[in-house]
Amino acid sequence: MITDRKMKQNNIPLTIFRRLSLFIVLLQVLTFRSNAEDLDTLRQYTLDSIVVSSFKLPNKTWAVPVAATSMNAKTMERRQIVDMKDFSATIPNFIMVNRDTRLTSSVFIRGIGSLINTPAVAMYVDGVPHFEKSSFDINLAEIDNITFLRGPQGTLYGRNAMGGIILVNTTSPFVRQGTTIKLRYGSYNDAMIAFSHLDKINEQFAYGVSGNYNHNDGFIENTYKNEKADQLNTGTLNLRLEWRPTNSWSVRFVNGFEYTRQGAFAYGVVDTVKNYVDSVSLDHDSYYDRKIYDSGLQIDYHNSVFWLRSQTSFQLLNDEYNVDQDASAKDLYYAIQGEKQRLVSEEINIKNLNESRYNWNFGLFAFNHNIDRSTDVFMNMAKPPYKLVKRYNDYSRGFAVYHQSEFHLTPKLRFVAGIRYDYEHDHSDFIENKVTGSETKLNNQYDSPLTFTQWTPKFSLQYWLNSDNQVYATVAKGYKTGGFNTVFESEDERTFGPETSWNYEIGAKTSFFEKKLFVEAALFYIDIKNQQIKQLLDLQGLKVHNAGNTVSKGAELSLRANPIRNLSLSASYGYTHATFKDYVYNSTVNYAGNFLPFIPKHTLSINLEKIFPYRSAISDQILFNVGYTGMGEIYWSENNETKQPFYGTLDAGLGTNKGKVNFTLWVKNMTDTKYLGYYFVSSGRKLGKPGKPFTAGVSLSYSL
Repeated sequence: MITDRKMKQNNIPLTIFRRLSLFIVLLQVLTFRSNAEDLDTLRQYTLDSIVVSSFKLPNKTWAVPVAATSMNAKTMERRQIVDMKDFSATIPNFIMVNRDTRLTSSVFIRGIGSLINTPAVAMYVDGVPHFEKSSFDINLAEIDNITFLRGPQGTLYGRNAMGGIILVNTTSPFVRQGTTIKLRYGSYNDAMIAFSHLDKINEQFAYGVSGNYNHNDGFIENTYKNEKADQLNTGTLNLRLEWRPTNSWSVRFVNGFEYTRQGAFAYGVVDTVKNYVDSVSLDHDSYYDRKIYDSGLQIDYHNSVFWLRSQTSFQLLNDEYNVDQDASAKDLYYAIQGEKQRLVSEEINIKNLNESRYNWNFGLFAFNHNIDRSTDVFMNMAKPPYKLVKRYNDYSRGFAVYHQSEFHLTPKLRFVAGIRYDYEHDHSDFIENKVTGSETKLNNQYDSPLTFTQWTPKFSLQYWLNSDNQVYATVAKGYKTGGFNTVFESEDERTFGPETSWNYEIGAKTSFFEKKLFVEAALFYIDIKNQQIKQLLDLQGLKVHNAGNTVSKGAELSLRANPIRNLSLSASYGYTHATFKDYVYNSTVNYAGNFLPFIPKHTLSINLEKIFPYRSAISDQILFNVGYTGMGEIYWSENNETKQPFYGTLDAGLGTNKGKVNFTLWVKNMTDTKYLGYYFVSSGRKLGKPGKPFTAGVSLSYSL
């Protein structure tokens, strides 16, 4: 739904704010209670920079002074989270914008992100970095857990991420063995089949093979062709080998291939009276094809003094994006865009393991990233018709060195200091020709280099009241490199500069009632310089522009409760107030004070899960879960003329298991809430994509 800026805002009910405020006050009082329990016996080891502690905690990130959310495979399965976009709003202040296809799935955390260029949020899948947004929206096959770290993480991770890190980990065959088959069928012919086989040959060698295939007819009707415009077919195949020749050495080799073909550019004219997409009518077949191959070799060595890790990664990505860019039933113009990416990276980390008042971690990261892009724009509306042929040969090469020290000033007080240095050299070779009939005319050509360097420090102060309760404060600088635009109108628009930020955060992690309630809370303030903002060039596409200064501030609150046996309650809330502090769009328009687009002001997730022991011929127990997810308001452009008010969807599931068989009936968006997934204006036309409607289905899994 779209409303005018002057209309009354549709926010979360006031009672929720009052309860949240009361809870935060109570948290502040209870957090500072003293406890005689000491931390002298606390021993920590770090794996993938996630601390695994000896005491029982709800997730591995509890001991780290950073806002973090983890979710395991069982929780994702119960909530029917099948792709990365399903995490929107379930993670505080996180959204993956459902713009169009998996090519255009843009990620924002706490108001930091990027709509069209290199993401400001990094993602690792089994240690393999994903650099481009076109590789973020992946199938979640054989996932063990996913962790979202919010805020800059550059002093511990190879690819600097000023917004945060997404860590995706698949299941190790040393941890679990067996064969599993999963089936799903639901609305719009949503059919999925998945399998996995994990086996441990002996104590030194284990392997895993998994794959899946998913088909969905889509729910957006193309009235011109009388067919769905957003059909999806996707499949994956993964191989994992692990070798542990001695207690000190381990080797992990992962390979993954994914193929996706889906309908593209399923945009229709937005009826502002109905506040919904009126209809989609496209004459040109629009689709997106993507092939991704990931490979990662991880070698670990550790002794009683240090842990050394080498992560070598390789990624191939080929895709094609064929779209009806006039979004109408007329044959005006369309575009075909192709892209081939080759990414090689090496990351080396070393850290101490011996228990000490001083702990350290050093890292080195180097990469070589080549992208060959092609864009053909067919201007059939012109007289005579012509074609624009654009070719880009881009590469970026760079390295980063980073270090983090941890000082135990007292048994309860810790000080963390880190520093990072980035060097990156980018190059773009571009040529554009205009082809009219048999005549070819050179329109534009350039061969340009760019070089970026940056120092980014980080400081944290962490105080433990006891082994379960901490408060912390963090100051960190974030950095995101500049780059080249693929569309531009003038010489000075060919490139855009880097984006930097200073991030300030205070937070607390605490437990109550003998660990039946875990609570995390954080407040943040982010001052961003030269934020990279998209700008629409009519009939051409999107370019990146440095918008000046912006400020993002807000709060996050997460809780997990197990008040009684077999009952769990989890809830999270995020608030982001992200505005332009200084943004002169052109000589006559100043957007200072406006809200940043695509950033939900509120994200809310509440989930309840209950297990009923019930032994019968077909069940050992019955599982019931219900969840509410809401977000908004979301402004769609810098002028703040239109927005999506706050909306919520209700999901539920009812399942049973018997031995190795699990069966679940599920429903998503139970109330069939109408909302917009994306909205924009092109040539004066208001275009958009509807959000996901009511769906229901069944899931079945069988473990051998």
